[in-house]
Amino acid sequence: MDKRTVFAIGILLFIFAVILIYEWGESWSGFKTTMEHNKVITAKLLEENKIPVHMFLVFTIIDYMKHSWLCLLLAFIAAGAIQEFVPRDRIIKLMGSGRGFAPYVVSGVGGPFLSMCSCSIIPLFGGLYKRGAGLGPAITFLVTGPAYNPAAILLTLGLLGWKFGLARIIVAITAGILVGYTTDRIFKNRLPEPEPVRIDTVAESAPQENLGFGKRLYNMSLYSWEFVKMVLPLIMLGVICAGLVKILLPAWILVKYLGNGILPIMLSSVIGVFMYTPTLVEVPLVRGLLESGMGTGAALAFLLTGPALSLPSILGVCKIVKPRVPLVYATLMWVCGTVAGLIFWFFVPKF
Repeated sequence: MDKRTVFAIGILLFIFAVILIYEWGESWSGFKTTMEHNKVITAKLLEENKIPVHMFLVFTIIDYMKHSWLCLLLAFIAAGAIQEFVPRDRIIKLMGSGRGFAPYVVSGVGGPFLSMCSCSIIPLFGGLYKRGAGLGPAITFLVTGPAYNPAAILLTLGLLGWKFGLARIIVAITAGILVGYTTDRIFKNRLPEPEPVRIDTVAESAPQENLGFGKRLYNMSLYSWEFVKMVLPLIMLGVICAGLVKILLPAWILVKYLGNGILPIMLSSVIGVFMYTPTLVEVPLVRGLLESGMGTGAALAFLLTGPALSLPSILGVCKIVKPRVPLVYATLMWVCGTVAGLIFWFFVPKF
């Protein structure tokens, strides 16, 4: 193995190690805080917000950037590193379409260990898809990654019990693989090959293996910047829209209309699709709603769709794939959330 290959592997391992350390540290910190102060956090999440609309939107953006800027930065750097240092044939071998069931298992099991939210995982989704990952496995990675990270599962076990915790794992893996596979089949041979990310560099004509270390790091930064320009504006637009959703759906409406029955489960699933839910926040929110009368089926539906999707993530993905693709997989996730909620309500009718 030559020095350049060792250097490339080292860069990738370092970036992903930083992501793991940071994300796991934040997750465990949030886990401990929520377990210790659950009543206070739940009360804050359920209380009506009386801030004026225009100021609420400002606070929503500030709060989002305050908690997410470093994670997003690391994700954009990782996406650039994938473009510069990971050979396309390796990505195809690991996550390519038409390679059977294995790429879906890799995507469905590997993504959650990064403990990233539905927005932060978008650059990695884009990096993998643009570098050769199949549409189906890439979508499985996109939706399962934030759906059941380890800290969220432990928090679910601690605040909601083992039935919710086990159901969340099973439903997230199953739904992620089904949604990814079905989306891939729907768009099979209907989408053009993803265009590679292009950067402006004077050494574009030189063979990549002949570039120096400094030049390759520079190229990586250019790739990262391309992803920033590609998805960050739409993510921020989605954050604003998600803030409007919170204003239009105050907590008392959730408590009143998310009881038991088919319609409440369907409504809970669709709210989860569009509402932005930071990692771990969904668990104390659901706990408070359950104590206020939310049905068990509606709770599980939200636990699936809330972390896995959000309006910011759907809009952000629209810059990487055709807009009809996120429309399809978001609809499929809503269906999966509804079905899972109905099944769970049948077996666990009370909290």
